[in-house]
Amino acid sequence: MSLQPPLPVRPAVPPPSAAEAAVPVRAAWPVPRIVAIGGGTGLPLLLRGLRDALFTPASRPLLGVEREALTALVTVADDGGSSGRLRSDYGVLPPGDIRNCLVALADDRRMATMFDYRFDGGGLAGHSLGNLILAALSRLEERFPAAVERAGEILGIQGRVLPATATDVRLVAELANGVHVEGESRIAAVGGEIRRVRLVPHDAPALPEARAAIAGADLVVIGPGSLYTSIIPVLLVRGIAEAIARSGARVVLVMNLMTEPGETDGMSAADHVRALLRHAPGLPVHDVVVAATTMPASRLDAYAAAGAQPVLADLDALRGLGCRPVRRRVLAKGEKLRHDARRLAAAVLARRPRSARA
Repeated sequence: MSLQPPLPVRPAVPPPSAAEAAVPVRAAWPVPRIVAIGGGTGLPLLLRGLRDALFTPASRPLLGVEREALTALVTVADDGGSSGRLRSDYGVLPPGDIRNCLVALADDRRMATMFDYRFDGGGLAGHSLGNLILAALSRLEERFPAAVERAGEILGIQGRVLPATATDVRLVAELANGVHVEGESRIAAVGGEIRRVRLVPHDAPALPEARAAIAGADLVVIGPGSLYTSIIPVLLVRGIAEAIARSGARVVLVMNLMTEPGETDGMSAADHVRALLRHAPGLPVHDVVVAATTMPASRLDAYAAAGAQPVLADLDALRGLGCRPVRRRVLAKGEKLRHDARRLAAAVLARRPRSARA
């Protein structure tokens, strides 16, 4: 833990890029164009569901426009595990969250299995093959976004995966007691109520392709995922939140099923929205998807022992914040409390784009 200077003032909203201004008319598209934001394990789960829903044999008219139909904007603030080691040893952006999203969208499942292979011994212990490939490609391509695109070609992904920024960023959390914690992997471990997080450098710019994807989006999906360490870091990248507000797209927040110890202890659904708005003032949140199914008590015991509890869906408070609660049966089967990818995609796709998109 170390003391840090006060949080900087958020920079002015950047003007639209040339790529944003050149976005084609939306009415010509057979389905809404979707931008999904986050990282961790939540974003890949959503992407798998959307991939299966959008790119099935029945959706053959989409051939040729898959890249623009679904875009994942992924955090690059991770500094733990294999990603942290590669970042420290080779100076590459952390590949782990990117790899998970690429695998989720992969058409070649054999290659996807290879990318997910994790070494369990020797000097490579803990590294996944996909992380090593992305690190190597970043050296060959000299730009990490180009390495991600090349990896997507190898996997034959349907859709696009973009790092939120090409800048090497670090995450710093300010706790309620005034202590500042640097490093995404340390924030939850230190624990304590989080007042705010910020990126260092604070003015890391979004990729032009990311801003253009948002400008052309009909639907922006935020989450599910770790609020302060996966979702908000993307929104803090200069140009991302502003582009969402300017786009007129419908914004859907997928609420986590459980609180995360050391990060969102005791936070309700409305508290999650308030945290988003503290970090990204002016960000529109139209719909909030919450689970309509009561969590089975038998499955909650292990989570309670670890300090996690179901996120309270305080529907009236959400409405007071200008959000529309959307209650859906999105709980997956199994011992772990997870969203069902197919059901979650259906819930998201059921939210019609704003009338301005018609």
